Amino acid sequence: MTNNLRTGMTTHAGRSLLQEAARFSNEGKAVGEYVKNSWQYTDHDPTVEIFINQEEKSIRIVDDSNGMDIDDINKRFLVLHQENIERAKGKIGRGEFGTGKIAALGIGEILRVRTVRNKKINEFEIRRKDCDAKISEKEVKVHWIRPNDDTVEKNGTIIDILKFRLKRQIKTNSIKEFLQSKTLTETVYDHNIKLFLQTEELKKKEIPFSEEIKINTDGEFRNIIGDAELSIKIASKKLDEDERGIKIFTKGIYKAFIKNPAARFNEFIFGECSCDKLIDENQDPPIFDSSRREELNPDNELAKKFQEFILIEVDKVRKKLEKDANARRDKEKEEALQKEAEKMKEFFNSDYKEQELEFQKRAAKAKGNIDEKEKDLPSLGESKIVIGDDFNANVVEGDGNAGLYEGRGDGEGGEGDGRGKEGGVLERSDDETKHKGTERKTKRKKSGGGFNISFENLGSSDYRAKYEDENRTIIVNLDHPFLKKIEDMAGDRTSTKYMRPAWEAALFEYAAAITTQKGSSNMLDDSLSDGVIEMQERVDTLLRKMTALNIFND
Repeated sequence: MTNNLRTGMTTHAGRSLLQEAARFSNEGKAVGEYVKNSWQYTDHDPTVEIFINQEEKSIRIVDDSNGMDIDDINKRFLVLHQENIERAKGKIGRGEFGTGKIAALGIGEILRVRTVRNKKINEFEIRRKDCDAKISEKEVKVHWIRPNDDTVEKNGTIIDILKFRLKRQIKTNSIKEFLQSKTLTETVYDHNIKLFLQTEELKKKEIPFSEEIKINTDGEFRNIIGDAELSIKIASKKLDEDERGIKIFTKGIYKAFIKNPAARFNEFIFGECSCDKLIDENQDPPIFDSSRREELNPDNELAKKFQEFILIEVDKVRKKLEKDANARRDKEKEEALQKEAEKMKEFFNSDYKEQELEFQKRAAKAKGNIDEKEKDLPSLGESKIVIGDDFNANVVEGDGNAGLYEGRGDGEGGEGDGRGKEGGVLERSDDETKHKGTERKTKRKKSGGGFNISFENLGSSDYRAKYEDENRTIIVNLDHPFLKKIEDMAGDRTSTKYMRPAWEAALFEYAAAITTQKGSSNMLDDSLSDGVIEMQERVDTLLRKMTALNIFND
């Protein structure tokens, strides 16, 4: 019985081959493998040309590199997981186990190789159908077309990916994008490389950027991952999904891509990092995900620490972008609010001039003089009639300090007992009265051109808006809960939705201020109802004016 026991474990050749091929799931990855192989195995400046035939559903990669002889094919190409040729010579190479050679079977049914070296041509095919489990346990059949024939052709290799497997056309742009953004970024090659796709020469894709930040490892990160140079760039436009991240290189070889986490402004961040310590192939588990998904292995401590370094630095840049954007936005908001304040100022002062003109006409008429050149016309809000000898006056209720005295005293009211002024407001009368009045001749109060408007942070407990009489300023409180709620709903302080209630808040303060000034200038009866009615009328009139001016049009 013991004679039937296996002495070791083997691998199913067909299944193993298909498993490796599955890692090349799109045109870009598959074509990129053969292009880079062409550049690696050459002793001169190579040229690689790629041709796509949509009718035949095929892709051809043609190079003028060194090619392969029969010994290379038998010992290297046809042995899966064989050590890379360059590595065997002690040189830094791209592939660790040479699995890229069967990339064609990831997207096609047949891989055809036609290679010339030293006047010998070899041509053969490897087919997916020969990987069937029943017939490929020990090896996958190779179909020889021209084995080791004589030729006068120059060295070089032609790779044909035949019978494209996917039920769609071959994506030429996908191949172009991969080659420009990933394949051509590798710097390990010492040659001047030329690459053509459908006769178009391809160059490394350069993403326009506005800023570059360079970071080198230090402290704990330097102790663990060694010297690493990280270049983070800020793109001038929003990046495509597969561009948002950091490309990782070791010894100039593109190895992985660390995607940016989903966060504000990460769609503008890209870059690359070179870290030669990641080339260490003796680590267990390995540093890089062996599935060729361009990822670091999260189970490897060095890879984990390296990724942490990258993500921390990317987030620092992202936060700076966010801070700068918020500062610009705050400045833009401030400028927009200032413009809105100027619009409000112009609107309310236009109305104020009308109200003051009305008052001045009344005062001039009461005085018997309607000369518009009169320098002493009163300003709205100022009490002008005081004790004098010019005309009869009545004292009406109000807190106007009419200047009347009782008994003896030194005041303008005559003899009095010095107990002080009597309250009330003087009003001109055509009837014979107990008191005499006169128009007070005072220098006109400077109003600074009327009312001022400002937006300020007064705190959530303060009023929605308030009026400061000493400098005639209406202040809209940005912190008021009502306006904050509108801002949250509108998404922007400068939007029309936000400005409507802001204008309304200022309007009520203006109307209240005008009503108070009219009361002080004897334009209203000294009663609550008269003041309420005046304010209602002023608010309604202003709202109608705003509507007519289309202030809130988007």
